[in-house]
Amino acid sequence: MKGLMKIIGMILGILGLSAKATAKKKAAVKKIDKQVKEIKKAKVTVQKKKATVQKKKAAVKKAQKKKPTKKPNITTAKKARASLKRRAKR
Repeated sequence: MKGLMKIIGMILGILGLSAKATAKKKAAVKKIDKQVKEIKKAKVTVQKKKATVQKKKAAVKKAQKKKPTKKPNITTAKKARASLKRRAKR
């Protein structure tokens, strides 16, 4: 009877169904789950940082002014009139 139990235990051990094997598997799964949790937390913090950086970037872009346009060199009255019209339209 004992011999039969040993044989059954060996077969289960080979198949990975023995108590020791399941304990090892559970430990490995626990370890992986813990790592997954840590990665998820890190991901959330990175996403938050990314969002704040993008907001700052948008604010900086909004604050940047257009480079000043060079004033036209007006030599005649006709050009002056056209220039004033253009400025009035703006």
